[in-house]
Amino acid sequence: MLKICKRWLKINLRRYASSNKNYYSFKWRRQSPSQTSRNLLLLSIVVILSISISATAITSYKIVKGLLLDSLKEQALLKTHQGQSDIDNWLAIRKTEIKTLANSPVVRSLDWSVMEPYLQSELKRLQTFLLIALSIPDGTLINTQGGRLNVTDREFFQRSMVGETVAADPIIGRTSNQLQIQISSPIPAKTGIKPAGVLMGGIPINRVVEAIGNLNQGKGSYAFALNSQGVPIAHPNTELIGTPEKAAESFLKSSNPRLAEITQQMVAKRTNIELAQLDGKWSYVAYTPLREANWSVALIVPKENIESPLQALNLLATVLGGLLLVGLISAWRQVQLYEQIRDRALISSQQAQQLTKTLKELQNTQAQLIHTEKMSSLGQLVAGVAHEINNPANFIHANLNHASVYSEGILDLLKLYEQTYPNPTPEIRDRAQDLDIEFLAEDLPKLMASMQVGTKRIRQIVLSLRNFSRLDEADMKFVDINEGLDNTLMILNHRLTATPDQPEIQIVKKYGDLPLVECYAGQLNQVFMNVLVNAIDAVEESLAISHPSLVKNQGQIRIRTELTDEKQVIIQIYDNGIGMSEDVKQRVFDHMFTTKPVGKGIGLGMAIAYQIVVDKHRGTIEIDSTPGCGTEFTIRIPSTSKN
Repeated sequence: MLKICKRWLKINLRRYASSNKNYYSFKWRRQSPSQTSRNLLLLSIVVILSISISATAITSYKIVKGLLLDSLKEQALLKTHQGQSDIDNWLAIRKTEIKTLANSPVVRSLDWSVMEPYLQSELKRLQTFLLIALSIPDGTLINTQGGRLNVTDREFFQRSMVGETVAADPIIGRTSNQLQIQISSPIPAKTGIKPAGVLMGGIPINRVVEAIGNLNQGKGSYAFALNSQGVPIAHPNTELIGTPEKAAESFLKSSNPRLAEITQQMVAKRTNIELAQLDGKWSYVAYTPLREANWSVALIVPKENIESPLQALNLLATVLGGLLLVGLISAWRQVQLYEQIRDRALISSQQAQQLTKTLKELQNTQAQLIHTEKMSSLGQLVAGVAHEINNPANFIHANLNHASVYSEGILDLLKLYEQTYPNPTPEIRDRAQDLDIEFLAEDLPKLMASMQVGTKRIRQIVLSLRNFSRLDEADMKFVDINEGLDNTLMILNHRLTATPDQPEIQIVKKYGDLPLVECYAGQLNQVFMNVLVNAIDAVEESLAISHPSLVKNQGQIRIRTELTDEKQVIIQIYDNGIGMSEDVKQRVFDHMFTTKPVGKGIGLGMAIAYQIVVDKHRGTIEIDSTPGCGTEFTIRIPSTSKN
């Protein structure tokens, strides 16, 4: 592909140079020295940039190819680990079974007449072992098939007599004449630390062969297992496995030096994946040792199985290289065109930026107008509802005072009747018992008092609604900031009180001695509302996840006001909610930015609060927040208008 691209470029360069020689010489003669210098500079930049990009691309290609190849090789090695784990788990279970039998009282008795029936029953129960044998310290062995022989030369006997529970290298049993794994465990002596004997179980190697046979990665791949001497104990080519007539040869003696080197690494219990030529084909060999035996498992994967995904990367790199060369020639031809359109593009870019800025301002203004109209309509509605509630509430409240006086007079008169006529008629006595006069006389004053408290609460809520709505907010006027905060908290009281789903949110107020502040009262109340709603949302989210920032699992909002020496009013609102990340802090006052779910916020509240404080009142609004440590808003406005 690269040769074709180079050939095409040579042909086109000659053709391009011959057909455009006069044109370019004419163009260059007409250009001023400054234009010529600028063109040469641009050409130099293009060439240097192309060389840099080429070097970066080549380096990146090599890095990406290496990382991708390592990942693919790691997958093959992981596959090998899976096969190793399968065999290890199986061997570990068999070891546990033999060790359990070796520690049983029957086996520790070393009485073969008692042991044999017990071991025969265990053979039937476990259905895994071919035979189970007892070996005493002098090496004499007797098994459940009736065989008797000396095993002092066997690996399992030598290692178990020093206290190991072993899975020895598979061998052809002298009694069974089958390739089997000999798993043995020392039999604890009744006194002393030296084993009293060895209990050995012979297992057919079929389970290992099955696990190795299931281990593959794509077409042409296979696996094998070697013992501690590098002799194959499981291999797709059964001719490499030993028989009673012919012992298997170790791969350490292989005529293929690479296979012998890899076998040496496997015998040394190393884990790796290497590229080697086996049977005339290049293949990757992933190998890893077993934990439960001195064996190793290897997976042979043809080279093309692992590196086939790299072909697409190679093709992509070739195409990108060709495109880069073509792009270099195209960049040279576009230098002149760039000079002509540069100024126009600059003007168009400036116009586009101005248009984008204007469009964004228009969208923001439209959203604010809609929100302002919505808040104005809501304010009128709130003021109207408050007015309609206020009249009957005042009527009830005023009449309750008279009702209390009347009821007290009636009760006094009733007591006087009881004192004057202590013996009423039977009809009056029955009626008094039915009405429970004593209870009525005690409960009626309490009832009237609770009704008065309720009407006072209604009047306070109505007053807060009327003050919060501020229908005269178009004009600046002197108001009490602390009262505005209290009115806002009164409206939000339903979100602060405890519910079955969450505890109460505590409000801690530390109001300073503030003078009346000249401001747009209704708009400033809207700022307090937006900030407090966000604080409540943050605290509720912390309560929902039991965040560690909460004090005794209780949400808290602290409000502080003060007057500075510079005649500035400071309002600080702190919550112990979830806090904000640095990215959210940078964008919290942006229009249409919100972190709330759909339907709970549209991203205008804090943007409008910022505009009201900064643009309308010539103040500042700052935010201090750390994730998990709460959030604090600090609002500063002049006590009197700068206008």
